[in-house]
Amino acid sequence: MGGLIVSKTNVKVDGSIIFLAGPIRGAPNWQDLAVQFLLLRNSELFVASPRWEVGESVAKYVLPGNQEYFSRARAWERHYFDLASKTGAVMFWLPGEANHDCQKVYGAMTRFELGQAFTSYRIDRSLRFCFGTDGKFPEIHTIKYDLSQDASDKILFESLEETCLEAIRLTK
Repeated sequence: MGGLIVSKTNVKVDGSIIFLAGPIRGAPNWQDLAVQFLLLRNSELFVASPRWEVGESVAKYVLPGNQEYFSRARAWERHYFDLASKTGAVMFWLPGEANHDCQKVYGAMTRFELGQAFTSYRIDRSLRFCFGTDGKFPEIHTIKYDLSQDASDKILFESLEETCLEAIRLTK
């Protein structure tokens, strides 16, 4: 039985993992919607979400585990991102900014992770990831161009649901 792996929690995984990559700070809570969609379609999946807050609708899916295993959230993210890219799927969702914060660049780590994914994919085409956007993510036209150059076999999906379905497909 799968479930939701929340930030900094180490869980023994015996199935496919989907890592939810995308903006958190300033973003709408798209992660809870994705978790619900994914686990309702395949309860055997493990979904790793770096979002700290978990809404009531997905709290029932949270898996217990060791919260002291990782020294910091970024170590957890790298671990599950790498694992998902090889054995499941990394699902990038790029929504527009919901709440602006002048002190932070919206989606800064997401852009970095996208660059890593594009570069890694140029070297190793077996890596599993997919992308989607609501069309409102800053500089999405540049990301589309880079996708066409570095991962031309990938499709940029236009809805969260389509992106989730592609992530599920990649786990098979």
